[in-house]
Amino acid sequence: MSRMSQSALRIFVLNVPEFASLTEAARSLPACRLSDLGDYTVIASDEPVEFGRRALGLKPAVWYGLFTGGLDGRIERFDRDIVRIVPRNAAVA
Repeated sequence: MSRMSQSALRIFVLNVPEFASLTEAARSLPACRLSDLGDYTVIASDEPVEFGRRALGLKPAVWYGLFTGGLDGRIERFDRDIVRIVPRNAAVA
């Protein structure tokens, strides 16, 4: 399946200090596009994205609440330290 036929993944991040490091990390990734939607920042990408809990400086309780704002994509990995999200229609590895 080509990238052009995949829908972009979207992560809806509530604009609160606890999640600011996720938004900043996404801003530094060339594959990510950020936009504002009310009280949320939307992180979008046509490619898989991966974030590390320690790199974001998050404690486990905040880490596990990272996607409470919503997610349009498929979580391929989500453990204590790493999350990898791929577009919903991406081929399964």
